[in-house]
Amino acid sequence: MSIKSIIYGILFPVGFVLMQPASAAFINLTPSSTSILLGNTVQVAISADIDAAEAIIGLGFDLSLNPGGLFDFVGFTPGALFADDPLYLAPLSDSDGIRGASNGDLFTGPAIYGSDILLGTLHLKAVGMGTGVVSLLADDLNFFFTEGLIPEDPGLVNFLPPVTDASITVTANNTIPEPPLGILIGIGVAAMLRSEPRLRRYDVNR
Repeated sequence: MSIKSIIYGILFPVGFVLMQPASAAFINLTPSSTSILLGNTVQVAISADIDAAEAIIGLGFDLSLNPGGLFDFVGFTPGALFADDPLYLAPLSDSDGIRGASNGDLFTGPAIYGSDILLGTLHLKAVGMGTGVVSLLADDLNFFFTEGLIPEDPGLVNFLPPVTDASITVTANNTIPEPPLGILIGIGVAAMLRSEPRLRRYDVNR
């Protein structure tokens, strides 16, 4: 075997490892419906796959609704493994700060990791028509320890893994309610009672 083959045999596996993504975590946004009527409310579940090496004790996101004016933020319900971060005063979660801590405690809450973990659920009301995209942001990564996914390991930094945005289309409610059957029957009877038979007139001189 040539020296060149040996070198390639060593470098190829190393290069393959270096090309792998640094984070094994990712976040999915799953709406309860991808098409809703104007005025209705839609729920968007935030779930994540988190590697054991990146186990988290909390989360914090900013919500992006694009375009604006299509949805109103109604509320956020933390997943069963989380609770609103007690370090903040009410309102604990709004469109500018969706937060959660492991069992509500960033200091002693258990580390959380695994597949398809429900981080929480967004509640949005459709107030305009069109197609909107729901995204999560974290603009204070590596600065404030309050956004992104907050790791248990103090040697790691908070991070925002890839997020699959949710696309939701809002359509107008064009359904015209049908009148009750009783009203229709009443209208028909009234019309029959008001009508009079018309007698044909004949010209006797013809």
